[in-house]
Amino acid sequence: MVKDPDFLRTGRSITNFSLRPREAWANWLLCAVFRKLNGDEVTFSDDDKCDGIIIDRKTGQCVETEHVVAMNFPDRKKQLPKGEARIIEAINQKIQRGVDYAEGKFLVVFFDGTDLWYRNKVREAINGRHNFRAIYLVGHATSGQDGYVYTVTELHETFSVSYKVEISDDFTDFRVSEIRDNPMAKYKFIKYLINTMRWIAAKLICFGRRNRGS
Repeated sequence: MVKDPDFLRTGRSITNFSLRPREAWANWLLCAVFRKLNGDEVTFSDDDKCDGIIIDRKTGQCVETEHVVAMNFPDRKKQLPKGEARIIEAINQKIQRGVDYAEGKFLVVFFDGTDLWYRNKVREAINGRHNFRAIYLVGHATSGQDGYVYTVTELHETFSVSYKVEISDDFTDFRVSEIRDNPMAKYKFIKYLINTMRWIAAKLICFGRRNRGS
């Protein structure tokens, strides 16, 4: 299921399970993060009235989820925008459903293909405009011979937090870690420093040549 992107995009309900493949997978990724934070008693179940229920078996707490997809579909004439706009557009679709639809539920956005995006820009764009209990952004980062990497971001009113879920290629193990820095932003900063140092070096070389020639 997870190895086939087309099946995640277009697959319908799983046999004997009312959730779509991408809904089940996103709920599993959420539970992987919740288990790191709250213990191993967090799981999920399907439900005919929503897109799955997150269950804490220790406390008995249950939260319904609603899902929205922000993925590229090959047969779609108009492809989705890049960056934060892709995620915000998907969230807005659910905000428009009204207060009763959102009250007490988790909204889960399952996305890919954003390239560079900033979680705080998404948070600021939707802050105070929705009635969901919480909003989670579940995104595909990388996949290959070394396994699969997804990010799970929780949006709060004043801040946001992200986690990386790394899954082995044979699905026998996984690891969850907090993302303390935006990796792309860090990469851009390092690139900026390198380019600045190159510029300074070029100026010093030019200055040295002028001194030798005078």
